[in-house]
Amino acid sequence: MRVNKLELYNFRNYKKQNIVFSEGVNLFVGDNGSGKTNLLEAIYFLSVAKSYKTNDINTITYNSEFSRITAEALNQKRKINLKIVNSKKGKKTLINNKEIKKLSDYIGAINVLSFLPEDLMIIKGSPKDRRYFINLAYGQIDRQYLYELTNFRLLLKQRNELLKRLSEEDNPDLTLLDVITEQLSRSIELIVKFRRNFIENINHSLKRMYRFLSDKKVDFILKYNPSIENNIEKTLKSKYKNDIYLKTTNLGPHRDDFDFLLGDLLAKDNASQGEQRIMVLAVVLAISDIIENKYNERPIFLLDDVFSELDSKRQNKLIKYLLKLEAQAIITTTNLENIQEQILKKSTIFRVQNNTIMEEYRNGQL
Repeated sequence: MRVNKLELYNFRNYKKQNIVFSEGVNLFVGDNGSGKTNLLEAIYFLSVAKSYKTNDINTITYNSEFSRITAEALNQKRKINLKIVNSKKGKKTLINNKEIKKLSDYIGAINVLSFLPEDLMIIKGSPKDRRYFINLAYGQIDRQYLYELTNFRLLLKQRNELLKRLSEEDNPDLTLLDVITEQLSRSIELIVKFRRNFIENINHSLKRMYRFLSDKKVDFILKYNPSIENNIEKTLKSKYKNDIYLKTTNLGPHRDDFDFLLGDLLAKDNASQGEQRIMVLAVVLAISDIIENKYNERPIFLLDDVFSELDSKRQNKLIKYLLKLEAQAIITTTNLENIQEQILKKSTIFRVQNNTIMEEYRNGQL
């Protein structure tokens, strides 16, 4: 899976930019603020039809009416053309010039896995940060999970609106609440099963990937903590009084959490920022194994400032591993001084300056 060509129009500070990527490692080198991260954001946007940084409307170049991201990509050895047009009126997503109305039918056209500074929040941030990461990663892999998540959110919204109305009544009729709760219970059961399976699959590779990147023999795993798992319908109905009083549903996938465990310790309390970066990288690489097992191809890796706080040994080890996977990797960095010459010769290098991207080196040619 890879992006061959990308065209940006009115995206962030790129008025118009065309890029031809190589199938392996692509290194984008430039000072902070030069526009490197905006490029990764554009590819991320192309994949999941939303920005990871801000409200989508803020990605449109100042004083412009719309932005457009267009790409030629390769998915399961088939060429596909992707386009997203974003304006104040909304977004339009197209695959091979055919508009895709439902977002859940667009996501997964190409799979990307990102390592971004913001991703450290999946360890040290809130449960909401961790749920968002898991939903986004798994939603690209399994469309049925995405459909069920959409169904759950609709039922949850209906139930919470009903709870608010019931809280204003002296003798509330619970008939409709029973119906919605029964439907919600079935959805919760499916989502818990999906998530538990996904975390188990991540853990198949996670210990190995963490030990490879860190050179430490300590185990690193993810633990899934569902807020409700057994006797779901019965438990939800037993909480009616509390839910009506608080006017919201207090148990379900929207309250789940995930622990990152280093040995027997919580990583968020016991790992340095450098160790946490390696942990997030290990999770990303472990998820790529799941994608490869399902689709027989690797996702596109988007790695922003990945070399920060990694020593030269780990920097080179990471790129060698990506080259070995024969995966497309799009990596931003401020310099290449620690990268071995033999690796640079196998990579394509772009120079980013003042929101302009120029190819500098490809296949041994300046």
